[in-house]
Amino acid sequence: MDLQRDYGLTVAELVPHSGGFATEGWVADRRWFVKRWKAGEQPVGLEQLGELHALGLPVVEPLRTLRGELSATSGSQAYAVFPYIEGRTATWDDWRAVVRALRQVHEVPLQVTLPPADVTEPHIRNLAGYLAHPWIADRAHLVTAAIARLDEVRCRLKPVIEVVCHTDFHGLNVLIGSDGEVAAILDWENAVIGPREDDLWVAADGEPLVEFLDEYGAHDLDADHLEFALLARGLRDLAARVMNDVDRPGVDTWGFDRIARVDSDLAIFRRYCG
Repeated sequence: MDLQRDYGLTVAELVPHSGGFATEGWVADRRWFVKRWKAGEQPVGLEQLGELHALGLPVVEPLRTLRGELSATSGSQAYAVFPYIEGRTATWDDWRAVVRALRQVHEVPLQVTLPPADVTEPHIRNLAGYLAHPWIADRAHLVTAAIARLDEVRCRLKPVIEVVCHTDFHGLNVLIGSDGEVAAILDWENAVIGPREDDLWVAADGEPLVEFLDEYGAHDLDADHLEFALLARGLRDLAARVMNDVDRPGVDTWGFDRIARVDSDLAIFRRYCG
């Protein structure tokens, strides 16, 4: 990376920072956050960050390069620079602040250029070709059954209320400021215009599921979209780890464990369905 060449920034200190699943990160002089995508990956949705910020959401816009672009290239890898926001990763102790931020996202007007939600789930479809992978071979029948169930639920989906959906609204993508409120919502690459249920699945990952839904003001949710979202999230996280040979423990925690809880989680969600 050449921050001086691409952005006109003179940086004295560049400290590694934990990145995302497909990115690396650095903090520059505690003023800038540098995000670099892994080889073969390209930034997605940077243009929409400004639109989301303009709607009053706590979204961090990327700096423009000296050429007026939203990202630059270092060798074969793309990178972008953002203002550095002081904060810590949200935990379930912060669930009330997280709920308020999620409700704020869902209440903004649909005045942002985002794609519609896509229920085809190509990565999950590709997972069927990895059933012999050593991490899941002994439970391949569970994967096959979950994919078949997802296909069956897909056939039942009907149009519902649509909102701006982040789709990955877990703690790693939420920064909490010193005041205990949400300072920034990160990683909007998979944001869509879609059902509220595509974000509300996250409530099932924590202990206060009922309290989370009450604080959100959940009502008239759709059971089929919830079932699809819960199944898809477990299968999607399973596929990402198996197909990329990363995070073996996450295969259980974020894959099989979630899939095993779908019915018990749905039993609680159904209290908030029409």
